[in-house]
Amino acid sequence: MPQGLALKQHLPIHFVEIDAPRIGTCLREGEGKTKMSCDLEAKQPDFSVVPPPSAHTAEHQQHVERTANGRRFDNEAKKHKYWKSSAVKKMRIASVEHFCCYHYTLESFTELRSTIDATEAYSMGQLMESHGLGTSADTARPCGSGIGDSISPWDYEVLPNEDFVDQNKVLELPGTSKLSACSACNSEGVIHCFHCRGYGTDKCTYCRGTGMKAGVAHPAVYTHPMIATFPHSDIARGYPGSGTAIVRPTGTGGLSYGVGTPIHFMAKAGLPPPGIGHHDLCIFCQGRGIRDCYQCKGQCKKPCTTCGGNGSVRTYTKLRVYFSVEHTDYYTETEIPEKLLRGVTGQIIFTECQPYVLPVTKFPIKEVNENSKRLCALHLQKSMGYCRVLKQRHILEAIPVAKVTYEMDNRHGVFWVYGAERLCFVPSYPSKCAIL
Repeated sequence: MPQGLALKQHLPIHFVEIDAPRIGTCLREGEGKTKMSCDLEAKQPDFSVVPPPSAHTAEHQQHVERTANGRRFDNEAKKHKYWKSSAVKKMRIASVEHFCCYHYTLESFTELRSTIDATEAYSMGQLMESHGLGTSADTARPCGSGIGDSISPWDYEVLPNEDFVDQNKVLELPGTSKLSACSACNSEGVIHCFHCRGYGTDKCTYCRGTGMKAGVAHPAVYTHPMIATFPHSDIARGYPGSGTAIVRPTGTGGLSYGVGTPIHFMAKAGLPPPGIGHHDLCIFCQGRGIRDCYQCKGQCKKPCTTCGGNGSVRTYTKLRVYFSVEHTDYYTETEIPEKLLRGVTGQIIFTECQPYVLPVTKFPIKEVNENSKRLCALHLQKSMGYCRVLKQRHILEAIPVAKVTYEMDNRHGVFWVYGAERLCFVPSYPSKCAIL
């Protein structure tokens, strides 16, 4: 049994030579053994021999690791315009040192509330809603009965749509709505039109205030001795911003007209200007040079923008609820810049989410424990008297870092491979453009 002898030498198992006559004797003589026990002793386990690892396996793994680091260095060199990727071929990896950079993150989900007085036009729909004939979706829900209590922004429940996400909600604080007279129009519903100064007219933009279809003042009008005035030249008779001097007859039924226009000539001379027909007049203002004000439509007043022409407004208190996330990171000391570590991930050691988390105290790294305690106190200090902390969570993550030492042309250098993405950080590349 050469195989059996070899197996005995390598494995600490005691073998018993059992033959068929011996099994039959056990069954006949009844030596306290059942048939099943005799069958188990008769069947030898069929073990498969596993050869021990060869001596070059560790060296092979180290060679593969160094080759992979070299490829990552080559990929990093190709990202830069003035780096020579051929320098990687001359490089020899001397040593690789592995360690971890611990990333501690503390997040506080806070709620901040503020109020401001607001007014809006009181429409019929809001009147029906205030009498219970409608429903409002943008109102807060009280936490309790609220009977006999003063109105406070914190007495109402406002839930966020998602935890640990910045959100902003603006809604009406219940119980603060009241009806009052509009102070902008004195409950009239209309206000003075400041565009036309209450006159209801403005310069015609089609003929530029000349009254002519061509948009150019006719010489027969402004050179006549009874007129002798160029259109929109006397600003004192008009108003700033109109660009047209306007004549407003005092008599009833008289239409206003611009100075130096055909209608001005007809009002002075009593006959049409010579050489000008009806087809030469502006089709929009009919030779007047002015049109109805487009703001008030010639009514000299326009609806009040505060009350919407109703004469009354509803004043209430707006409640602004701002959910924000206070995020703070801490990285253990390493030679890789912190801005590069923010873009990689690692292995999460632990994570915890509670209304108030306790600092980490039993981690082997002393710096992590100290900074966890410092950040927890800092977050509570920031929120005290200013906002309310809804939830807190902290995460401890281990980012793998490999420090690779290389040799090239009798020079030594170092680069780092970090993160689960295996990114490469080269503080000083061995070969750059000669100009640089």
